[in-house]
Amino acid sequence: MSHLQVELIQKYGYRGRAYTVTTADGYELGVHRLQRKGGRDPNLLPVLIVHGLLGSSADWVLIGPDAAIGYLLADAGHDVWLGNTRGNRYSRRHFQMSPDDVAFWNFSWHEKGMYDVPAMIDFILNESKPRYSQLYYIGYSEGTTAYFVMTSSLPEYRAKIRLAHALAPAVLLDEMRSPILTTLANASPSLILVGERSNFVELFPWSEMQNGFLRSVCQPFVERNPCALVFENAFGPNQDSLDMKVVQAMMGHCPSGAALKEPKHYNQVIHTGIFQPYQEEGMENTVTAYNISASDVPIYIYYGVNDWIVHPKNVRRFANELPNVREIRPVGGKKFTHIDFFIGKHVKPAVYNRILRNLRNDARAQQAK
Repeated sequence: MSHLQVELIQKYGYRGRAYTVTTADGYELGVHRLQRKGGRDPNLLPVLIVHGLLGSSADWVLIGPDAAIGYLLADAGHDVWLGNTRGNRYSRRHFQMSPDDVAFWNFSWHEKGMYDVPAMIDFILNESKPRYSQLYYIGYSEGTTAYFVMTSSLPEYRAKIRLAHALAPAVLLDEMRSPILTTLANASPSLILVGERSNFVELFPWSEMQNGFLRSVCQPFVERNPCALVFENAFGPNQDSLDMKVVQAMMGHCPSGAALKEPKHYNQVIHTGIFQPYQEEGMENTVTAYNISASDVPIYIYYGVNDWIVHPKNVRRFANELPNVREIRPVGGKKFTHIDFFIGKHVKPAVYNRILRNLRNDARAQQAK
């Protein structure tokens, strides 16, 4: 979140502040804090929200204070933290390496789950006053992938999450229907090889020139807008849900950058049908699948029936392995897609109001003890 975005949040009457969180392996992450003007309710736990692949913290404020989940949670009194994982426009620093170094980009979503999300959680809990031992977690797409890496592998962090919400959980992906993303994932091994040879291993980095061009392409009043066509083939068709003014605003922030190794890792999950760590090319397969059944944090899972990336079959299959599912629910009707979870016209009643209700009920239950 740039200073201009913080100013925008303040213009709407909210408090906004940027922090730097350093991971155990040296990446410096931009994390953004959002509170209502009168401050947070000290009786409520903080909330951490983590974006999807190529996304950023901006995703959770894009659709404005009347509908965006960042603002809605702040209105409810929560201390809201918007994460940015390594490699996006707000997290392009390392204490030793530069983004110009090939080694900087030698990570996938495994490292995000093992280092980024834990570092954010520790920072938030240490920064919160009064001091809390737990927080609420909301992950979208790759934000859920990283979450399940962490909770499958690091038991100490399971204890630090009171309740989780998984939106469009990207865990099992062998039923993916998106022709664009399937092509990208299939091409990623050769892209990695070419990238390493040419010192080009970053995927769709944010830049004023690139994102300004995308905004110009996504003109709201153009018939059969090319951005809408791309979205249909990437995330699933649901034209009625897209506000092209919001899409144009989104293109000012997304794509926000990632490592080429991330879709390559997803490609392995797509082809094996197994949620497991990254397997180096040409090496004997010695990796062990993530132990999803160890992820025992209470969780609500929401998915779209028309999501062309995360198929309902995959959601239900991996959810069967989880020991503490509070609810698993398709949301938004038969047309709800992957992208609708943060820019859809009906996402507030379909998803966000449910999250607010769940957190409110949990807070009441805790206070009643």
